[in-house]
Amino acid sequence: MKVRALRGVCVGVDRHLKAGDTDDLDASTVQFLVSIGAVEVVKDAPAEDEAQSEPKSTPAKKPGKEK
Repeated sequence: MKVRALRGVCVGVDRHLKAGDTDDLDASTVQFLVSIGAVEVVKDAPAEDEAQSEPKSTPAKKPGKEK
């Protein structure tokens, strides 16, 4: 899970986050760090370029129906 540090925190052996740093951590570590108020979970917003590049009203091709 992607998290952002709210304050300085140790996240493993010789691994530290400063306030504002982001990192990808395992769920059990995230749960503990959120419970002590050290980090917040970062929600990944879809990139605007990806959303605009995908046409929304394109009909899907059915397999086996080639002409």
